[in-house]
Amino acid sequence: MRSNFSARRIATLGALLAISLVLSIVESMLGALVPLPIPGVKLGLANIVFMFILVYFSLPSALVIAVLRTFLAALLTGGLSMFLFSAPGAILSILLMWVAMRFVPPLSLVGVSMACAVAHNLAQVCVAVLITGEVNLFYYAFVLIAVGAVSGSITGIVAGATFGRAAGALRIKEQAPHILQSNQGGAR
Repeated sequence: MRSNFSARRIATLGALLAISLVLSIVESMLGALVPLPIPGVKLGLANIVFMFILVYFSLPSALVIAVLRTFLAALLTGGLSMFLFSAPGAILSILLMWVAMRFVPPLSLVGVSMACAVAHNLAQVCVAVLITGEVNLFYYAFVLIAVGAVSGSITGIVAGATFGRAAGALRIKEQAPHILQSNQGGAR
């Protein structure tokens, strides 16, 4: 019986975990250096890596890498409270990303990324409401929807511009899925 987890696949996913962790830590450092008018806002560059894993690998791989990255980033930068807020957002956004890529063509990477950034932010607001019991935090969701749309469009554009080269650099031979071919033309 041949395993789907070859040494090359595990090494590639490990490298992608490291890349997503570095992106997450750099974003946290930038957030500390450059005060933003909206608390807790990040661009979400690590989501580019999760989209890549979904396009070229699998849903389980993306979920495992996302949870590991979230845990390691929380351990290295923000403590476990960061994990409580980030993990549900990461899981929800990856599940939505998978559904959007599989069942909602011709949605582009930009459209998928925008939807997932919004979902991630909404999941974090829900966690905040559950932890604090303060339902007025839902009003903050309106701000985060706008921020998620902007940050998601940026990460989607970066993803579209880099996936082909990244796949080549990692020597991934699979045919580019339809999501990459529909990436022309913005946030459909």
